[in-house]
Amino acid sequence: ERGGRLAHLDRVEAQLHELIQMAQGSGDLIRQSRAVSKLSMAITALKNTVVRSNNQRPFASEMSALASAATTDFPATRAAISSISRDVAEHGVPSQVELEDRFETVRKEIRSVSLVPENGNFGSQVLSVALSKVLFEKDGLVEGDDVEAVLSRSGFYLKQHDLDSATRELNQLKGWPKKLAEDWISAARGRLEVEQAINIAEAEEQLAKISLV
Repeated sequence: ERGGRLAHLDRVEAQLHELIQMAQGSGDLIRQSRAVSKLSMAITALKNTVVRSNNQRPFASEMSALASAATTDFPATRAAISSISRDVAEHGVPSQVELEDRFETVRKEIRSVSLVPENGNFGSQVLSVALSKVLFEKDGLVEGDDVEAVLSRSGFYLKQHDLDSATRELNQLKGWPKKLAEDWISAARGRLEVEQAINIAEAEEQLAKISLV
């Protein structure tokens, strides 16, 4: 009889041990779920400020919130956020709309010097400006490595909201056209870097959500 009671107690103890393990597992799941929820809210806030805004806005506070939410469970997000400088976050990056508008101004400036040799004098610059007014302006995905072709493809990609391809095209320019495009290229790359960091964070967020199922 005593042996039977001890066997019963052993079973109860084993069941209790299983319940404790389940509770611990449930606690871990709740902790992970809260961490993912915090990360998700921080990503959304940063995305609203940078990606969905039509104006350049600082995002230092949103980036700090995301850095705080990116615990050791999210190493890719931590690495991506650390690649963005504090200075960029405090000043913000141009919006897609602002870059598209600015491109039209840069495009005109580049066309005006498209015929100037890299070491051209003032006279060649004046001649280039005059000739640019009568040059045929290309449009769409045209072939060629000339300035007009590069500008045409860049403009096409921007209309498709493909900032990465537009930037790659402009980066092919040389001489005076490249010099005039440098500020725009730098601004576009700054935005692309932030967008890439957000994309990495979103990908890790999705993986974390799948692991909770």
